[in-house]
Amino acid sequence: MKQLKNFFIIFTFMLLALPSSIAFAQDSDPGEAAEFSATKIKPDAPQVDANSAFYDLLVQPGDTVTIQAELTNYSADENTIKMGNYTTFTNDNGEINYSAALPEDRQDESLELPFSAISSLMEGDTVTLAPGEKKVVSMGINVPQDAKNGVVLGSWYFEKQTAENQAPEQEEGGVVIDNRFAYAMAVKLTIQEEVASPNMNLLTVEPGLNNYQKVINAKVQNDQAAILSELAFTGEITRQGNDRVLLNQSLENRVMAPNSNYNVPFFFGERQLEPGDYTLHLQATTTDPKWEEQTWEWTEDFTITREQSNQINQAAVNDPEPEPNYLIYILIGIILLLILILIVVLFRKKQGARKEES
Repeated sequence: MKQLKNFFIIFTFMLLALPSSIAFAQDSDPGEAAEFSATKIKPDAPQVDANSAFYDLLVQPGDTVTIQAELTNYSADENTIKMGNYTTFTNDNGEINYSAALPEDRQDESLELPFSAISSLMEGDTVTLAPGEKKVVSMGINVPQDAKNGVVLGSWYFEKQTAENQAPEQEEGGVVIDNRFAYAMAVKLTIQEEVASPNMNLLTVEPGLNNYQKVINAKVQNDQAAILSELAFTGEITRQGNDRVLLNQSLENRVMAPNSNYNVPFFFGERQLEPGDYTLHLQATTTDPKWEEQTWEWTEDFTITREQSNQINQAAVNDPEPEPNYLIYILIGIILLLILILIVVLFRKKQGARKEES
């Protein structure tokens, strides 16, 4: 079986008290840890909450807005900071990801206005700070004239740049630790007002791998320009036409980025993924205080092919060997026994015939 290396990425984040469960961890001493800090400068543009730690902007179609942050280098060495203007998405843990660019294969078809498409880094994507230096950097945001009501969510990401050829530290036991120090500040644009109500759809149901573990992914979609928080999922999978539950799932406190999708996972554990026809029963409920409580229910048939099951079972990590098929062994034993009996009978007949001849 394949061996999976463990990678630990240490991020130092700025604490953001964004509603709808958006937050980052904060290091107690940024000077010792990250060697630099990024601090929000209060914008001149109207804000939904002027006391927010992140950029909580109220904008109109056609607006042009500039936001700023102050970078401080605490190190005795020159530091180069890499910056990014990222579109947020919902990650595999059911959380909003602010610290990476939106992967092309994760972009939802309902996303018409990615934050990265309407924002730009005015100093470029890197800035160099001398020892002890402070520098103000800016981001420009252009809201299209035809922008619809709702929320566009992104992040302003800052990461200390290291030498490209610098090797990760090697610890005992062969565990590789890749230390990266970064800040990610949320940028939330409310275009005129929040949407009137949320909506969710079930897109696909198919087998796959999640961290090299066998899984059935039920891909759900938040197709509205709204942060959808306080989500709970409950579901089960059965054989088609059978009420016996094969897999079940219960998840709470999930949150989805605007116009994003999320795979609700049903893990197989150590069992083999078997081909066949199955049925998914899934329910999603939000108690997000922005709206009245809402529930969506789906029932969806799907098929796992033999090719899919073979590929996924083979690729899964620490997957036990399939149970031996004892029936085959029993049949082989019976056949061998019959052959042995036949040989004995023929031998005795031959011996009897020799005695009669003598």
